[in-house]
Formats: sequence, structure tokens, C-alpha cells
Amino acid sequence: MTTKWIPQFELLEESYQRKVEEQFKTLPLDEIKETYHQVYVNPKSVDMAKVEEVPFVTRDEVDIDKVSDAAKEAMKNGEVAALLMAGGQGTRLEHPGPKGTFSFEGKSLFEMQADQIKAAEAAAGQPVHWYIMTSDINHTETLEFFSRHGHFGFEPGNIHFFRQEHFPTLSKDGELLLTDDKDIMLTPNGNGGIFSALKASGMLEDMESRGIRHVFMNNVDNAVVKVLDPVLLGIHVSENNEVTSKSILPKPGESVGRLSLVNGEKSVVEYTELPEGAGEEFKNGNIGIHVFGMDYLNKVAEEKMPYHLALKKLEHLNKKLLVVKDEVLKFEKFYFDAFRHTDKHMTLQVDRKGEFSPLKNKTGKDSIETAYNDLKDEGII
Repeated sequence: MTTKWIPQFELLEESYQRKVEEQFKTLPLDEIKETYHQVYVNPKSVDMAKVEEVPFVTRDEVDIDKVSDAAKEAMKNGEVAALLMAGGQGTRLEHPGPKGTFSFEGKSLFEMQADQIKAAEAAAGQPVHWYIMTSDINHTETLEFFSRHGHFGFEPGNIHFFRQEHFPTLSKDGELLLTDDKDIMLTPNGNGGIFSALKASGMLEDMESRGIRHVFMNNVDNAVVKVLDPVLLGIHVSENNEVTSKSILPKPGESVGRLSLVNGEKSVVEYTELPEGAGEEFKNGNIGIHVFGMDYLNKVAEEKMPYHLALKKLEHLNKKLLVVKDEVLKFEKFYFDAFRHTDKHMTLQVDRKGEFSPLKNKTGKDSIETAYNDLKDEGII
């Protein structure tokens, strides 16, 4: 069985064979096989005839005072938590470390978001618990960074770190891959693993024990994100939504998914899966900012989320145990596939300025320079 999945297994020294066999025993082989065939061998394309624009509201259509008051009340009651997706490294930025440690004028992305949460704490007179999803590749470095910076003024017990889940990468022939250390290669399973990871790590139980009812989620690499934005949070609270999302009007060809109705159900069509030019028809770009209700989080933590394909050039051992860097199959879950399980979901469309400045690349678009300029424009640095 092992050699069927790992053809070079027999070439390994005996001690490495034992190690690999132990790792192999833990793998969900049926799920891996099913994923390979469904996602790579027989992929389903997006049927654009079944995709419609999602309904949305703008700030002009919202009673800002009313929803802000609802947000303030929820904050004062200690019912709100912040949830950060921070599992990535700064590789594309040529930054040696977790992406959240990337700094502008001495202030890291982590610190910028911490400052906002601390300000919300002060206004509410209540501690805000911050839940941060890391990954195996950056967990230890992230914890050390927070420790070195005194947890940015938080009580250490009010910041909760948990790890993203992982899934094997495969060759295009459907075989498992080995790392240079002769381990079976696993990679983070995408942001859609956040719900099951919250449950498996005990974080959902922790939230419930603290009386948390609303969870504000965002990515680490949006330089100008408004963490705990009272308008988005207030809409969520006052409308008793399961999910409340923030969107922007995408630029032509912009690399953001489109919040949509797919077969009449809320979803996001990821930009990598859109037919060329199809994205221009849809006006709600997903920027990874959402508020979730606790009941919803508990519900979707039990749901099986589908995998999507990402082709990545990663170093691994070939069949002669030589290190090569070839294109491999990486499988990722997307959190927005869980949106179809919501009964009440609203979208707030906002202006891009002061809301969205992704830090993805060293140069060019969505780069260090563009993020720096936006941070200066907003007076953050």
C-alpha cells in the first residue's frame, strides 16, 4: 500500500521508512483519493448561467447611528470577539517570517490591528478576546513575536492562538510527495479549514464559555482593515444575521472573488475559477471581512467543506530522492463555501479607500509601495 502511494519508499533508509510509515497510517486515504479525482481529474467548472449578483446595501442606505449603537452595546456586553487569519509567511514580500510581522516604519501588521482592538476595548470598558489562526509554518515564530512585543498591551490570556489544519500535496499522478527531510508533505488546507480548526482546537467552546455571540473575522494582510468596524458589526447585531460580509466594487481583472448567488445560495466565486472576463459582470468583490454568529460557527464546523485546486511549484523529492521544484497539486478549502449554509446573510458594500489595501507582492500592484501609500493617506503611519 505504501509503495503504491509513495513509489520511492523502497529507496529510503530503514529509519526513514519507519517514520514515513507512521505518518502514512494517519492519512485519510479515501478522502485524498476522492479529492484528487473530483478536484483534479474530473473538475467541475463554474456554470456562470447559475451565478447571480448578490443583494447588498451601502452605507448611505444604513442608519449609521442606530447600527453603531447596536455594536457599542454588544461590545459593552462582552459579546464580540476578533478572529484573525494569519497562517501565511511573507515569502512573496521577501520577508523572512510570518506575514503579520511585516512592518512599516517600525509598526507591524499585527500591531496595527492590535491597536484597533485595544481602542475598541477602551471604548467598551470590556476586554476583547482575540483569536488568531496560525499554521505549522509560522506558529512558533508568531508566538515568539507577540511575546517579544509584550502582546501589544493585551493580557496574554486574552489572545488565543490555534493552528490551521493541513492536507497532503500530490503529484499530478496522484502520488504523495516527500519533503527534503523525508516527511510526507503536508500544507495548510486553506482558509476554509478555519471552522473545523476552531472546533478541534477548543476555541469555539472557549468563545461560548465567555458569552461571545458575534465574531469579527479578517485577514492579516489588509493593511488598512477596520477591525471591529462598528457599522458592519452593528448591521450584523441589529439584523440578527448569521453572516454579514463587507465588499468593494472590484477593478477590472482584480484578483478578488465575487460575492454571488450560486444556484440561489450565497457564495463567492473565486477569481481563479472565473471564466476570463466573467468577473466584470459582478459588483461585489470579497475582501475577507465578515461577522459570524456563534450558532452559525457551531453549525458549519460540522459541515464537510469541498476542496479547490491550487497549482504550486514546491520543492520535494523526486522518484530518485533528488530535490526538485516542480508544479504540484495543493488542495485548499475556502471559508465562503460555508455561506450556502446560512439562512440570513447580508452584504455591505463600502468604498475601497480606507477599507482595502492588500499586501501581496514586493513590487507592482497590491505591493509594499501601494500599502505604504495607503497607510500614509489614512494617517496610520
